[in-house]
Amino acid sequence: MLHDGSTTREQFVQLGEGFCTQLLIPRGHLLPTAAILDVGCGNGAVARALTRFLTPPGRYEGVDVNETTIAWLQEHYRAYPHFHFGHADVSNSLYNAEGITKAARYRFPFPDESFDLVLLKSVFTHMLPAEVDSYMREISRVLRKHGRSVITYFLLNDESRGFISRGLDVHRVTFDYLGDPLCRIANPDIPEAVVAHDEARVRRLYAETGCSIVELAFGNWCGRSSLLGHQDLVIAMKE
Repeated sequence: MLHDGSTTREQFVQLGEGFCTQLLIPRGHLLPTAAILDVGCGNGAVARALTRFLTPPGRYEGVDVNETTIAWLQEHYRAYPHFHFGHADVSNSLYNAEGITKAARYRFPFPDESFDLVLLKSVFTHMLPAEVDSYMREISRVLRKHGRSVITYFLLNDESRGFISRGLDVHRVTFDYLGDPLCRIANPDIPEAVVAHDEARVRRLYAETGCSIVELAFGNWCGRSSLLGHQDLVIAMKE
């Protein structure tokens, strides 16, 4: 079940707790009584760390395309009634090729303005532009006023493109997706394997969906030096 970038139990625990204590809680302003939606919750690294932080009426909702993982989480988190997990049968050429719902048509199964924070960790790095557009509208819809989104990316800008042109990015995002220079991929046969999005287009999308970026930090994925970690981070607040 270690398909989140970790290779050992110890690393799984360390990555989940580190992300929560160093990023999600202090920089995402997550409170113990908040309602959080974790889109692409994976094998529960963030959920595990938050079991010692969230207290009712605080709650956690996790959704993921991996049905087996979701079933495991539903079974093993029964002792935490304020933690819920649901399967999103969304198609993705890397993670769920047989999914019945196109990502660009997927609607989050939650009412409007029902969450204080929405997290997408290593999700948009596996989604294409039309899908990201749709998800951003859904994120804005389910966020409460002044709620925050915490989302990681591979962002294309002058600096990262320079590193890419020198062959320094570890993922080799050298292909324009369908001729779109604002979206680059690493594998034309499996487009969603690695996806990098243009920073300026991402900024416009936040503005179009009524959200203001409050923090943008760059990771080391493209070859730059960074203390943040691998992926770029964008934290935004719904106006």
